[in-house]
Amino acid sequence: MKKSVRHPKEIILRALTQSDFISGEVLAKKLGMTRPAVWKYISQLKERGFSIESLQGKGYRLKAVPDILYPDLIRQEINTCKFGQKIYHFLRTDSTNLQARALAAEGALEGTLVVAEYQEKGKGRLNRLWQSPSGKNLLFSLVLRPEWPPQQAFYGTVLASVSLCRAIQEIAGIEVGIKWPNDIYAGEKKMAGILTEFATDPDLLDYMIVGIGINCNWGPPKPLPGGQPATSLLKETGQKISRLKLLTCFLTLAESLYEKTKIEGVGCLRKEWDRYSLVNDRRVTISNNQNTWSGIARGIDEHGALILCLDNGREEKFLTGDVHLRF
Repeated sequence: MKKSVRHPKEIILRALTQSDFISGEVLAKKLGMTRPAVWKYISQLKERGFSIESLQGKGYRLKAVPDILYPDLIRQEINTCKFGQKIYHFLRTDSTNLQARALAAEGALEGTLVVAEYQEKGKGRLNRLWQSPSGKNLLFSLVLRPEWPPQQAFYGTVLASVSLCRAIQEIAGIEVGIKWPNDIYAGEKKMAGILTEFATDPDLLDYMIVGIGINCNWGPPKPLPGGQPATSLLKETGQKISRLKLLTCFLTLAESLYEKTKIEGVGCLRKEWDRYSLVNDRRVTISNNQNTWSGIARGIDEHGALILCLDNGREEKFLTGDVHLRF
């Protein structure tokens, strides 16, 4: 699949990042347009927060970029065929999952990315509120159209969690792991959450939305009584992390792993999940509104259900549903 044709602003940005100064004449030739037209696009970039210096006789120089996940910046960094090739960016929205679901229902292409600086109605599993200050964290959703039966829908969460662990290790250099079913932890504290939603038609998934929220550059407050302790990349590393680099790294790794499943099947995702699982061979407690079970977690089955070896030796399997796991 070929990449979409790049917008002139993207071409200008790439040229600016690859040189110290570049003249308007060179940019005009590269774009096949007049120098006044180039200036128009330069002005638009400045309006969006890019600091661009212009010196007579030398041309333009990019001095700084805004900490906003504009599509132009994302496309400039990614090296994918599908994931992130179509991008919808919001400074403020209700929820990236809600936006992505609406787009998917209208036929959005696989790999369509919805990213927001702030969510008014961000939520996690069991309708828990996901609070995040504007412009500090990574909040995005990805549209997938895997040829999987509904019983394998949990593998969207597996795909995202494994890819996210890899991306965090590559960009931030810290060890993280997966707490079943959908959380990423650093040590004993939650750093990221994943919310996977889907529609079926009728024996296969029609589309899947994988929504992700990652605590990046802020300090999460102390949890309320009974709540989960949280952390962030800033807290764990002591330095600000590029949201752009983390997002584009995730997209690249996720697409590669996704393509692998088309050849090897979702079984390869189970193997990768086991490498990062924080619950395997560990004593855990699972509860719902009526009952509580304790035992040793033994991994997930072909449908993503957690296998729990109870104290009496019997095995029970738990789908995500309305259950809650604690270490």
